[in-house]
Amino acid sequence: MNAKTQNAKPAPVGLISSAASQRLLEDRREQQVATPWGKASVLTGRIGGREAAVVLRYGPKLTIPSHKINYRANIWALRELGVQRIISQNAIGSVNPAVRPGDIIISHDFLDRTKGRPLSLFDDTECWVRVDMTGPFCPEVRLSLLKATSGMPDRVLDRGVFACVEGPRFETPAEIRALQREGADIVGTPMVPEVTMAREAEMCFASIAPVINYGAGMAPAVIHVGPGSMNDEYYAGGLHDRIEKALIEAVAHLPEHRGCKCGQALRGGFHGQRPGWLKNCSIDDQQGSTLPVALEDD
Repeated sequence: MNAKTQNAKPAPVGLISSAASQRLLEDRREQQVATPWGKASVLTGRIGGREAAVVLRYGPKLTIPSHKINYRANIWALRELGVQRIISQNAIGSVNPAVRPGDIIISHDFLDRTKGRPLSLFDDTECWVRVDMTGPFCPEVRLSLLKATSGMPDRVLDRGVFACVEGPRFETPAEIRALQREGADIVGTPMVPEVTMAREAEMCFASIAPVINYGAGMAPAVIHVGPGSMNDEYYAGGLHDRIEKALIEAVAHLPEHRGCKCGQALRGGFHGQRPGWLKNCSIDDQQGSTLPVALEDD
């Protein structure tokens, strides 16, 4: 870890997004944070009057496609800076005809339909980890997002299944129909494995997802830029500005201390040799081997 990182103020709230305006993140400064998976670039400053850290998942110039993001470094860099709660902001497409562009989804569940991304923070260690995902998103952070969006003119849905796909291309109509059959409501390329790695790092995680287009086959075409495009829907209509305002309010009104169970996610779910970089977690007082007795005897 470099000197800049060591002298940084604690940042208990983290945001993962594609962009962050000066209005959203005040007094920003950039840091390069060392992690076991390489350095990650993080912006630190204040959101809603609180110390915060922001990862721009696609890079500052939007040049990193979803399947090439260093997810492990990004998540661990936030943890190194003291982040306990993460909000993921995702502009995505609709799979469900009842979910319209302009709607905002506070997801309650997800489907992982990625193919080649790392599955765990612990892939390269002599252990395996099975964190409980019965409640994939932190209830406290979800509630804060719901309160922050309750007065918005847009329709806010308090439930939704987020299907995360590999990218970088858009989906085919057949793939959208398959996701519909599986129960998805929205589709996009970010968020997985961010959500699972945050749980492994014992960090809270929740998503706010403005809908900016219909999936393939639900509209004549999926247009990225230009008049009537996804970007036009998001920026020209003011949805982006309203989302940033909601993020500021959500962060400002998060409880000072966590009352959820996210900080104990590794208890009972970690087995094997603990890696040296795993510090300050819920298994700190766990003595001896974490392998089941039957395996220790082999």
